[in-house]
Amino acid sequence: MAKKTERLAIRSEQLAQAVVEILAADGRGALTRERISEVAGLSRPLIYYYFNSAEAVMASAFKWICGRILELEEKALDAGEAAGLDRLAEAFVPERERERRLYRAYFALLPEAVIKDDLKAEATKLRMRRRDLLAEVLLDAARGGEVRPPDGCDLDAIAGLLEGAALRASIEETAGKPPLSTIGDAVRRYLRPMKTAAAA
Repeated sequence: MAKKTERLAIRSEQLAQAVVEILAADGRGALTRERISEVAGLSRPLIYYYFNSAEAVMASAFKWICGRILELEEKALDAGEAAGLDRLAEAFVPERERERRLYRAYFALLPEAVIKDDLKAEATKLRMRRRDLLAEVLLDAARGGEVRPPDGCDLDAIAGLLEGAALRASIEETAGKPPLSTIGDAVRRYLRPMKTAAAA
């Protein structure tokens, strides 16, 4: 049983990488059983041995994509060279082509995550963990007096800003990252420290 589980994990990753390549290069319309089989280098019967439907393949791939994105974002926040709010762009906006391809695949499947429960659950997990990471950075900045403490609505608005920046960077071939200060400045303006009675 352990060998089958191990093989399933290997096949799942192969299929997920194939789905990413197809979606990033040609979009959702190109995601067919034949194309997945061809790009993954696996026979269709073998794919269906592990996954009973095309939907199961897509759900497994989306889960893998969300996990990889979260892993990249966490790693970038931990190892980032930028300080304060400028860390946000470094962590949440893809820079290298490989990262942009992963984000393109995520955004290609995201509309289906609204209506398909298995995909919705993965998208929700990713968003909640991102929100936690974002809260850590913003609370550090608030403790340093850079911004006011954020509330839940602030976190959602800034998460939307970052997701929009990630989308733009993932679809514009030459975009790269916006300057780190651009996103940091936008967040600083949004979360301006409140004036105290003593300062007024």
